[in-house]
Amino acid sequence: MAMRRMFALAAVMPAIVSGTLAGSALAQDGRFDVGGGRMIRLFCLGPGQGQGAPTVVVDAGMGMAPVEDEAWRRIAARVSQTTRVCLYDRAGLGGSDPAPAGEPRTSADAAADLEAALRAARIAPPFLLAGHSIGGLHAQVFAARYPEETAGLVLISSTHPDQMEAWLARLPAATPGEPKPLSDARGFLTRMPRDPSLNPENLDVAASNGQARELRSLGDKPVVVATHSPKWRMVPDLPEPLSVELEAVTQDLQKGFLALSPRATQVIAPSAGHGLPHEDPGFVTEAILGGVRAARERRP
Repeated sequence: MAMRRMFALAAVMPAIVSGTLAGSALAQDGRFDVGGGRMIRLFCLGPGQGQGAPTVVVDAGMGMAPVEDEAWRRIAARVSQTTRVCLYDRAGLGGSDPAPAGEPRTSADAAADLEAALRAARIAPPFLLAGHSIGGLHAQVFAARYPEETAGLVLISSTHPDQMEAWLARLPAATPGEPKPLSDARGFLTRMPRDPSLNPENLDVAASNGQARELRSLGDKPVVVATHSPKWRMVPDLPEPLSVELEAVTQDLQKGFLALSPRATQVIAPSAGHGLPHEDPGFVTEAILGGVRAARERRP
C-alpha cells in the first residue's frame, strides 16, 4: 500500500536519476491516469523528448511486470544509450491498478491502456513496440489500432494469432489410453483460448487473436522478428517426432510475420528458448536496437 501511495505522488513528476542503470539519463517513473480512476505504471529512460526517437515501448510476457524486472531493466538501460525506452506494467501487474471488474480483458484493452498512459505521461510518438510472447500479440493490436503512432514492431518470440489452432490441428485424434502429456496438451489448447480464467491476466485469448488478425500490413515500417531457437519446444513434454513437428509449425508461423512489411527481417537465437529476455538479454537488446536503426533510416 505504501508503495502504491509513493507511485501516486510521483504520477506526473519526471525525475533526473543517476545510478547503475544509465548514468545521468533522463528518467520518468510514475503512475498515469488512463480513465475510470485507474492508474498504469510507466518507467521511461533515455534521451529527452525529441532527442531519442522512436521511443521503444516494451510490452512483456504473460503475468510479467517489467518495470521492476531485473532483466528488462538491464535491456532498457542498454537501449536508453541510443534512444528513449519505456517499460510499462499492464493492468493488475506490478505498480498498475487492476482492470475493471467484470468482463475479461483483450489485447485491445491492453493497447488502449498503454496509449492512454503514454498520452498522460506526455511521451510523444512515434513508438517502436517491442513485444515478448503475449506482449507481441498486444503490440500487433496496438499497431493495428494506432498506426499513426507506430514506428515499427520488434516481435520477440511473439504469440502468433494462429498458433494455438495450428498446434491443435497437428495433434492426432484422441484415443483411449493415450499418453497423459498428449491429452493434457489437447485439453489446454482447446480450453485456453476461450477460458480467460486459465491465465493470470483474465485475457480472452480467442478475442485477442481476432483483433491481432486485423493487422494485415505495417506498410513500409520495419518489423524485426526475433525468434527463439528451434531447439526449443513451445509445446513441452510431447514425445518426438510430434514435439519436433509442432516446433516446425511455430518456426513457420514466426516466418509468417515477415509478410507484415517489405522491411521485415528475422533473427533467430542460437540456443535460447521462449524466455528470451531472461535467457539471452543481449540478443533481445540487439534486436530492439536493430529496429531502432531501421526506423531511423530514411525511406526512398
